[in-house]
Amino acid sequence: MKKGVKLLTISAAVALFSVATGTIATSVVDASTSEESKQEAKTDEKASIRLAKAGYVFRLNHDATISLKAHQAAHLPKAEVEKLVNDQVLFKVDQVSSLRNGVQVHIVDQTGQAKGWVNIVSDLYNVNAQKKSLKKLIKAELKVMDYCDIMQMKSAKKQLKKATKLADQVKDSEERAIAKTSVKELKKWMGQLEYKDIPALLIGLYPRY
Repeated sequence: MKKGVKLLTISAAVALFSVATGTIATSVVDASTSEESKQEAKTDEKASIRLAKAGYVFRLNHDATISLKAHQAAHLPKAEVEKLVNDQVLFKVDQVSSLRNGVQVHIVDQTGQAKGWVNIVSDLYNVNAQKKSLKKLIKAELKVMDYCDIMQMKSAKKQLKKATKLADQVKDSEERAIAKTSVKELKKWMGQLEYKDIPALLIGLYPRY
């Protein structure tokens, strides 16, 4: 009888241990999941200042989505975004936010009323990229980025020299300043290869897919 009680006690202890272990394991998984969900987006101050200097030169692509908060699903109604697209509203980027592999930028129009978060790669384009005097430069810069994408850095540096010469050859002083700034930003991007460092002039053009 005592032996049976002893075995029952041991079984109960094992069961309790199993339940406790299961609880601990579950807690670890939950903590990990919770920790992942708590990861906060990081604001890149340097990238934010750099793109803000470009001014009100960005327009929305036709299929753009404007989120109310960075890296979150809630967004402006499609009809409102379409109106901004059709009205060709110009925006300025005033903040750059990174979360894992995604980069979003906060945009605001000149009235300060239209604003929100968009994807730096797919939702915007720079109107200066449409200037005829900058077309050759842009083509050369994109080729630099193509070489970097396949890690042909020697070819990329060689192509960068061509882009630098093309920037110097732009006749209009204001457009030449835009060109030189773009080359300078491209050099920085080459050292990082990150979306947040895409030259302002090339936003909407890179990556080419």
